[in-house]
Amino acid sequence: MIEAYIGLLIFWPLAAGLACLGLRGPGARSALVLATGAVLAAGAVGLATQTPLALNPAFLSCATALHVAQAAAFLFPAYFLFQGIREKHGLVMLFASAQLALAAYGEFGLPAPRAAQDAVFCDGLALALVLVASLVGSLISIFALPYMQRHEEHLHLKTSRQPQFFLILLAFLGLMNGLALAGDLRLFAAFFEGTTLCSYLLIGHDRTAEAKKSALRALWMNCMGGMFLHAGILLAQKQFGLAGIRELASPALWAGATLLPLALILVAACVKAAQLPFQAWLLGAMVAPTPVSALLHSSTMVKVGVFVCLRLAPVLEGTTTGRILTLAGALTFLGASALALGQSNAKKILAYSTAANLGLIIACAGIGTPTAIAAGVVLLVIHAVTKGLLFLCVGDMEQTVGSRDLEDLRGILAKTPLTALAASAGAMAMILPPLGMLAGKWAALEAASASPAAMVMLAVGSALGVVCWVRFSGTLMGGVAVGPQPAHASGLTSGPILALLAGAVGLGMAAPWLNALLLPAGQGSPLAGGWGLLPPLFATAMLAWIAGLKVLGRQSLQPLAAPYVGGLPQARPGSFVGALGRNWTLSEGNEYAPELFGEAKLTRLAGALAIALLLALVGGALI
Repeated sequence: MIEAYIGLLIFWPLAAGLACLGLRGPGARSALVLATGAVLAAGAVGLATQTPLALNPAFLSCATALHVAQAAAFLFPAYFLFQGIREKHGLVMLFASAQLALAAYGEFGLPAPRAAQDAVFCDGLALALVLVASLVGSLISIFALPYMQRHEEHLHLKTSRQPQFFLILLAFLGLMNGLALAGDLRLFAAFFEGTTLCSYLLIGHDRTAEAKKSALRALWMNCMGGMFLHAGILLAQKQFGLAGIRELASPALWAGATLLPLALILVAACVKAAQLPFQAWLLGAMVAPTPVSALLHSSTMVKVGVFVCLRLAPVLEGTTTGRILTLAGALTFLGASALALGQSNAKKILAYSTAANLGLIIACAGIGTPTAIAAGVVLLVIHAVTKGLLFLCVGDMEQTVGSRDLEDLRGILAKTPLTALAASAGAMAMILPPLGMLAGKWAALEAASASPAAMVMLAVGSALGVVCWVRFSGTLMGGVAVGPQPAHASGLTSGPILALLAGAVGLGMAAPWLNALLLPAGQGSPLAGGWGLLPPLFATAMLAWIAGLKVLGRQSLQPLAAPYVGGLPQARPGSFVGALGRNWTLSEGNEYAPELFGEAKLTRLAGALAIALLLALVGGALI
């Protein structure tokens, strides 16, 4: 059965995607996407019942699979190079050529490495990523069915591009599952490059000038990440002659050896996870349809980066490389949280918040203790569910009002009550005690106590996040009623949103037990160290949340009182007469403090500090 589960998780989405390419009818395509979601959910849950496991199934350990992976080391960068030449993009050509050179060196310049002990294996970390990709990714794919129909109607396309879209979307999920379960570095690298290809094609799906520019930015940055990954793998192969990921993540292997191979792989992970100064490719992904943004930001692409860091975390405990990685992650958490606070574009808020929370997980990986790793995995799972929910909600609200600007979403509660309440609940799940993200941050801060600089950055970043999410939720809940519920609401829209909402709240309740399950035996019970306070806190918070929503629901339908203008004369309602007899129109809005949190200054400063830390990460590995 194990082989069947793994086969379904990897190969079914690829086959279903190819089938979508030939299905021009929306009904048949919808049925296939729904069936794929069911198969992936069954496969992921079935695999969870079999773990922990370490196996070498014939269909993945055979020489054929490794030959395919070796071919992929040339085919993917060759395609990227072709795209760079076609688009006359120098950076794409540079990094794709570097990847080809590294592939040639690995194939012809180094002895073949020892076979991995386990070509496929599944531990708690791998299972977490499989569950995220299969369950959250499937819900996003289902949401995409009605969304893409409306999206193409808005673009007035004569020929639908949905067959190609769902081919890549579903293939993405299969590649993610393969990456999570790969035990051989050559297989892992092949799946890694496959995700780069899918992200490039999905970001550029609409074929506008902006989409093409953003897709090429994502391609060159991730090609650069792929170059660092291959360099690190080849250096480890030259140093130890191995190809197994589990062997690479063994602290005993690195006793007295330089950590330079790991440092290069960690830089690749930071690029993939859109850490400063590489966040631009993830921000550019906002131009893609919302299901793409949700998939990249929550359950797939960026999670590859933090997955790699958490996989290597046991080696980093107590090392200079680990301490520098902790500072780099904490800096991104602080910087991206501040940048999120200065945005009015709802998708940009979510994008910067994604980079910030991934920085928090990477900081946990740098600490490398069992408690920090457990906190990182809990944050990975809960962030994927919560951020997937928020992106779907923003996408639905954008199609309702025709804007993603936060100021234009005031009063959305009266027009799309389900989506607005779900979005507000998702925002509160990021900060509300004792929901899962806050519980994970609590554990991360506790683990970071040995690094005062990192702890201060994490604490200040958390405070900025609270302000950002309270403002986000309050804006959605406030304002004047704007109309009835839209006609486009359907089960394929509300179903995934409700499922992710239930997951965000349910996982928030289960955070202490998830943390305990991920801790090694003997590390403590789920209710140790103050965790026992969480169940009553959760119950109290939920009662207050429900009561607040009921009160707010009654008030949101009432007209707002006119603002008080201090006795100034009014020429007409909604205005006042100011100096020199000039008539001023009253307006309300959030304060975004661009002079403090604007992208122009803050990005340059944070980016420069991040580059210095990444250089120190590589340089420190040589010490």
